[in-house]
Amino acid sequence: MKNGFAAIVAGLAAAIVAGGAAAPARAADPVPVRMILNWKFEGPNAPFFLAEDRGYFAANGVKIQLDAGEGSSAPPSRIASGAYDAGFGDITSMIEFSAKNPQVPLRTVFMLYNRPPLVVVSLKKKAIKKPADLVGKTLGAPVFDAGYRMWPTFAKAAGIDAGAVKWINMQPNLRESLLIKGEVDAVTGYDLTVGFSLKAIGVSMDDTDMMYYADYGIDVYSNAIMVSKAFADKQPAALKGLLAAINRGWRESLLDPDAAITALLKRDGLLKRDVERERLEWAAKRLIVTPEALEIGLGAVKPERLERTIDIVTAAFALPARPSAVDVFDAGFLPPAAERAVGK
Repeated sequence: MKNGFAAIVAGLAAAIVAGGAAAPARAADPVPVRMILNWKFEGPNAPFFLAEDRGYFAANGVKIQLDAGEGSSAPPSRIASGAYDAGFGDITSMIEFSAKNPQVPLRTVFMLYNRPPLVVVSLKKKAIKKPADLVGKTLGAPVFDAGYRMWPTFAKAAGIDAGAVKWINMQPNLRESLLIKGEVDAVTGYDLTVGFSLKAIGVSMDDTDMMYYADYGIDVYSNAIMVSKAFADKQPAALKGLLAAINRGWRESLLDPDAAITALLKRDGLLKRDVERERLEWAAKRLIVTPEALEIGLGAVKPERLERTIDIVTAAFALPARPSAVDVFDAGFLPPAAERAVGK
């Protein structure tokens, strides 16, 4: 990233022009694809709507339905139930779900959040800068929070005693307020969720410290596009078209975030443009355009890191069996590498 994030995304323009014309052959009739997002309509989901508004799904033979989500852990069960064909969700949740429900095989097919957003968040006045500073402190999180569930694994990787902290579990909507009131010293969650929730109630992100799990050995992959294996087997052309549209929507959103936010605001006019643009750019800079993504492009994974992700999740969630890499990620539907490149 020699010239910073702006220089990286500026380099996308020529590549998009060169690769934009390439697309899977369009079917005579578009294939309906129902897709659930990771969360409600916010900045980080704007690129999907930009792709829809610019006709990229339709051009690739897909009639898309994009629905708000219920959290990054929800898509696996919603896809497995047949309610959706595809979803944008957490790969660690998919690994866990698949290990416990092998009769309904799922696959991730396009990686977006290359860096996991798992963090420990504290107010600067607490002076919690490193894992050792958490010893003797009180932490808070919902009981289903991935950061809470992965705490023992994080503590072990960071070299501290997992039992040396006290935990308070609460509803998600109380997490940030309890942090501000001082009832907990720190909370776990996603950087986007906790950081912007704090900002919404008047706490500047400059007044917080974020300790990323990834910086202390928990370098798992995170949110990805996932589908059922049955859908991939039955509709391979539609799946390729879906990923081609998503890829192009995201690459163009990196170049022109305002256009993406305009598409988002068409779905919810009560959202604030500046807030949602900041959310989108936060996700792009911190979670998506990483050194690894610069090397291998959007959507792809490195085999050794995928194996490490599976190992970490299997141990952290005490899974009944360790899934194989081929049962977790299928790269066979990705657009060509040249069309997925960022910063080139």
